[in-house]
Amino acid sequence: MSRAKRNRFFTAALFAAAILTAGCAADDKPPPASPDAGPQPKLLSDLAAVSDAPIDPLGVNAVPAPAEGLLHDEAATSAGPGAFGTEPGISRRVGTDRNPGTVRLLNGKAAEFGNFSAVILDRVYARLSLAENTEDISRTQLPAGLKPVIITAILDKRGKLTELILEQHCGKAKIDQMMIDVCKKSIWYENPPAGALCGDGNYKLTFRLKLENYASVDERHWSFITDLGLGLS
Repeated sequence: MSRAKRNRFFTAALFAAAILTAGCAADDKPPPASPDAGPQPKLLSDLAAVSDAPIDPLGVNAVPAPAEGLLHDEAATSAGPGAFGTEPGISRRVGTDRNPGTVRLLNGKAAEFGNFSAVILDRVYARLSLAENTEDISRTQLPAGLKPVIITAILDKRGKLTELILEQHCGKAKIDQMMIDVCKKSIWYENPPAGALCGDGNYKLTFRLKLENYASVDERHWSFITDLGLGLS
Protein backbone atom coordinates (compact mmCIF):
# COMPACT_ATOMS: atom_id res chain seq x y z
CA MET A 1 0.00 0.00 0.00
CA SER A 2 1.36 3.41 -0.95
CA ARG A 3 2.00 6.11 1.65
CA ALA A 4 -0.85 8.25 0.23
CA LYS A 5 -3.32 5.36 0.48
CA ARG A 6 -2.18 4.58 4.05
CA ASN A 7 -2.69 8.22 5.06
CA ARG A 8 -6.21 8.24 3.60
CA PHE A 9 -7.00 4.95 5.37
CA PHE A 10 -5.86 6.21 8.82
CA THR A 11 -7.64 9.53 8.30
CA ALA A 12 -10.93 7.75 7.53
CA ALA A 13 -10.49 5.45 10.54
CA LEU A 14 -9.86 8.38 12.88
CA PHE A 15 -12.88 10.21 11.48
CA ALA A 16 -15.13 7.16 12.07
CA ALA A 17 -13.80 6.74 15.61
CA ALA A 18 -14.53 10.39 16.33
CA ILE A 19 -18.13 9.99 15.14
CA LEU A 20 -18.61 6.84 17.26
CA THR A 21 -17.16 8.54 20.36
CA ALA A 22 -19.41 11.56 19.88
CA GLY A 23 -22.45 9.33 19.50
CA CYS A 24 -21.67 7.43 22.69
CA ALA A 25 -21.14 10.67 24.57
CA ALA A 26 -24.48 11.95 23.34
CA ASP A 27 -26.17 8.75 24.43
CA ASP A 28 -24.73 9.16 27.94
CA LYS A 29 -26.31 12.55 28.37
CA PRO A 30 -29.66 12.60 30.20
CA PRO A 31 -32.62 13.67 28.06
CA PRO A 32 -33.54 17.33 28.35
CA ALA A 33 -36.14 18.10 30.99
CA SER A 34 -39.61 18.40 29.56
CA PRO A 35 -41.44 21.65 30.15
CA ASP A 36 -43.65 21.75 33.21
CA ALA A 37 -47.03 20.36 32.19
CA GLY A 38 -48.57 20.62 35.64
CA PRO A 39 -49.23 17.85 38.20
CA GLN A 40 -48.76 14.36 36.79
CA PRO A 41 -50.70 11.21 37.77
CA LYS A 42 -49.16 9.38 40.71
CA LEU A 43 -48.96 5.60 40.51
CA LEU A 44 -49.74 4.05 43.86
CA SER A 45 -48.64 0.54 42.95
CA ASP A 46 -47.61 -0.34 46.51
CA LEU A 47 -51.03 -0.27 48.14
CA ALA A 48 -49.57 -1.05 51.56
CA ALA A 49 -47.72 2.27 51.53
CA VAL A 50 -50.87 4.35 51.16
CA SER A 51 -52.47 3.74 54.52
CA ASP A 52 -52.18 1.67 57.67
CA ALA A 53 -55.47 -0.09 56.91
CA PRO A 54 -55.11 -3.81 56.13
CA ILE A 55 -55.58 -4.74 52.48
CA ASP A 56 -58.04 -7.51 51.71
CA PRO A 57 -59.99 -6.44 48.62
CA LEU A 58 -61.76 -9.77 48.28
CA GLY A 59 -62.47 -10.35 51.96
CA VAL A 60 -66.18 -10.33 52.72
CA ASN A 61 -65.59 -8.86 56.17
CA ALA A 62 -63.30 -6.12 54.87
CA VAL A 63 -66.03 -4.14 53.09
CA PRO A 64 -69.71 -3.40 53.58
CA ALA A 65 -72.15 -5.38 51.50
CA PRO A 66 -73.50 -3.62 48.41
CA ALA A 67 -75.64 -0.62 49.47
CA GLU A 68 -75.00 -1.29 53.19
CA GLY A 69 -75.17 1.94 55.13
CA LEU A 70 -77.09 3.83 52.45
CA LEU A 71 -80.66 3.46 53.70
CA HIS A 72 -80.56 3.88 57.47
CA ASP A 73 -82.74 6.99 57.14
CA GLU A 74 -86.27 6.60 55.75
CA ALA A 75 -85.84 9.88 53.85
CA ALA A 76 -83.09 8.37 51.75
CA THR A 77 -83.84 7.56 48.14
CA SER A 78 -81.83 5.00 46.23
CA ALA A 79 -82.50 2.66 43.35
CA GLY A 80 -81.00 -0.81 43.18
CA PRO A 81 -78.01 -1.89 41.07
CA GLY A 82 -78.58 -1.45 37.36
CA ALA A 83 -81.13 1.36 37.81
CA PHE A 84 -79.07 3.83 35.82
CA GLY A 85 -80.45 2.54 32.51
CA THR A 86 -78.29 2.42 29.42
CA GLU A 87 -77.27 6.06 29.04
CA PRO A 88 -74.13 7.61 30.58
CA GLY A 89 -74.50 10.75 32.65
CA ILE A 90 -77.68 9.58 34.40
CA SER A 91 -77.38 10.21 38.14
CA ARG A 92 -79.00 8.53 41.11
CA ARG A 93 -79.72 10.19 44.44
CA VAL A 94 -78.39 8.39 47.48
CA GLY A 95 -77.77 9.24 51.11
CA THR A 96 -80.13 11.21 53.36
CA ASP A 97 -81.53 14.70 53.71
CA ARG A 98 -78.75 15.49 56.17
CA ASN A 99 -76.04 13.85 54.04
CA PRO A 100 -77.15 14.18 50.42
CA GLY A 101 -75.29 12.32 47.72
CA THR A 102 -75.36 11.52 44.05
CA VAL A 103 -73.77 8.66 42.13
CA ARG A 104 -73.46 8.70 38.35
CA LEU A 105 -72.03 6.82 35.40
CA LEU A 106 -69.47 8.85 33.48
CA ASN A 107 -69.30 7.08 30.12
CA GLY A 108 -71.00 4.61 27.82
CA LYS A 109 -69.00 1.59 28.93
CA ALA A 110 -69.97 2.15 32.57
CA ALA A 111 -73.61 2.31 31.47
CA GLU A 112 -73.24 -0.82 29.32
CA PHE A 113 -72.07 -2.76 32.38
CA GLY A 114 -74.53 -0.99 34.68
CA ASN A 115 -74.86 -3.72 37.30
CA PHE A 116 -71.09 -4.10 37.66
CA SER A 117 -70.71 -0.31 37.92
CA ALA A 118 -73.62 0.19 40.33
CA VAL A 119 -72.48 -2.48 42.80
CA ILE A 120 -69.02 -0.95 43.04
CA LEU A 121 -70.39 2.60 43.23
CA ASP A 122 -72.72 1.62 46.09
CA ARG A 123 -69.86 -0.02 47.95
CA VAL A 124 -67.54 2.97 47.51
CA TYR A 125 -70.29 5.40 48.50
CA ALA A 126 -71.08 3.39 51.63
CA ARG A 127 -67.44 3.62 52.71
CA LEU A 128 -67.36 7.33 51.88
CA SER A 129 -70.38 7.91 54.12
CA LEU A 130 -68.58 6.25 57.01
CA ALA A 131 -65.35 8.17 56.35
CA GLU A 132 -67.10 11.54 56.07
CA ASN A 133 -68.57 11.06 59.54
CA THR A 134 -65.26 10.41 61.28
CA GLU A 135 -64.06 13.08 63.67
CA ASP A 136 -61.15 14.17 61.49
CA ILE A 137 -63.12 14.59 58.27
CA SER A 138 -66.36 15.94 59.77
CA ARG A 139 -64.43 18.82 61.39
CA THR A 140 -63.07 19.91 58.00
CA GLN A 141 -64.43 23.08 56.44
CA LEU A 142 -63.58 22.76 52.76
CA PRO A 143 -62.45 25.72 50.66
CA ALA A 144 -64.76 26.96 47.94
CA GLY A 145 -64.00 25.65 44.49
CA LEU A 146 -62.39 22.43 45.68
CA LYS A 147 -61.49 20.30 42.65
CA PRO A 148 -62.65 16.70 42.31
CA VAL A 149 -60.39 13.86 43.43
CA ILE A 150 -59.83 11.55 40.46
CA ILE A 151 -58.48 8.05 41.04
CA THR A 152 -58.07 5.17 38.60
CA ALA A 153 -58.26 1.66 40.02
CA ILE A 154 -56.82 -1.39 38.25
CA LEU A 155 -58.36 -4.79 38.93
CA ASP A 156 -57.00 -8.09 37.66
CA LYS A 157 -59.11 -10.68 35.82
CA ARG A 158 -60.38 -12.06 39.11
CA GLY A 159 -61.65 -8.66 40.22
CA LYS A 160 -58.90 -8.06 42.79
CA LEU A 161 -57.56 -4.54 43.23
CA THR A 162 -53.88 -4.35 42.18
CA GLU A 163 -53.12 -0.66 41.60
CA LEU A 164 -54.40 2.83 42.38
CA ILE A 165 -53.43 5.88 40.34
CA LEU A 166 -54.10 9.33 41.77
CA GLU A 167 -54.94 11.22 38.59
CA GLN A 168 -55.87 14.55 40.19
CA HIS A 169 -55.47 16.07 43.65
CA CYS A 170 -58.49 17.97 44.91
CA GLY A 171 -56.40 20.56 46.75
CA LYS A 172 -57.04 19.18 50.25
CA ALA A 173 -54.63 16.40 51.20
CA LYS A 174 -56.84 14.75 53.81
CA ILE A 175 -59.67 14.39 51.27
CA ASP A 176 -57.30 12.81 48.75
CA GLN A 177 -56.12 10.38 51.44
CA MET A 178 -59.67 9.63 52.53
CA MET A 179 -60.64 8.65 48.98
CA ILE A 180 -57.51 6.52 48.56
CA ASP A 181 -58.30 4.64 51.77
CA VAL A 182 -61.93 4.19 50.72
CA CYS A 183 -60.86 2.77 47.36
CA LYS A 184 -58.51 0.30 49.02
CA LYS A 185 -61.29 -1.08 51.20
CA SER A 186 -64.16 -0.97 48.72
CA ILE A 187 -63.04 -1.87 45.22
CA TRP A 188 -63.33 -5.56 44.33
CA TYR A 189 -65.77 -7.71 42.42
CA GLU A 190 -66.26 -11.45 42.34
CA ASN A 191 -66.71 -12.88 38.84
CA PRO A 192 -66.53 -9.54 37.00
CA PRO A 193 -67.95 -9.43 33.44
CA ALA A 194 -65.33 -10.42 30.89
CA GLY A 195 -66.70 -7.89 28.41
CA ALA A 196 -65.64 -5.01 30.68
CA LEU A 197 -61.94 -5.93 30.44
CA CYS A 198 -59.49 -3.46 28.88
CA GLY A 199 -57.24 -4.43 26.01
CA ASP A 200 -54.44 -5.22 28.47
CA GLY A 201 -56.52 -7.90 30.21
CA ASN A 202 -57.33 -5.86 33.33
CA TYR A 203 -60.30 -3.82 34.52
CA LYS A 204 -59.75 -0.06 34.65
CA LEU A 205 -62.19 2.00 36.73
CA THR A 206 -61.87 5.77 37.15
CA PHE A 207 -63.62 7.45 40.08
CA ARG A 208 -64.41 11.15 40.34
CA LEU A 209 -65.31 12.48 43.82
CA LYS A 210 -66.59 16.03 44.29
CA LEU A 211 -67.14 17.02 47.92
CA GLU A 212 -68.71 20.18 49.37
CA ASN A 213 -69.67 21.26 52.89
CA TYR A 214 -73.43 21.09 53.37
CA ALA A 215 -74.52 21.93 56.91
CA SER A 216 -73.27 22.16 60.49
CA VAL A 217 -75.41 21.88 63.60
CA ASP A 218 -72.70 22.94 66.05
CA GLU A 219 -70.42 25.08 63.83
CA ARG A 220 -67.67 22.50 64.33
CA HIS A 221 -68.85 19.32 62.61
CA TRP A 222 -70.00 19.27 59.00
CA SER A 223 -72.08 17.08 56.76
CA PHE A 224 -71.23 17.03 53.04
CA ILE A 225 -72.74 16.99 49.59
CA THR A 226 -71.11 14.02 47.90
CA ASP A 227 -71.01 13.55 44.13
CA LEU A 228 -69.38 10.29 43.04
CA GLY A 229 -68.92 9.19 39.44
CA LEU A 230 -67.48 6.08 37.79
CA GLY A 231 -66.19 5.54 34.26
CA LEU A 232 -64.81 2.36 32.71
CA SER A 233 -61.91 2.29 30.24
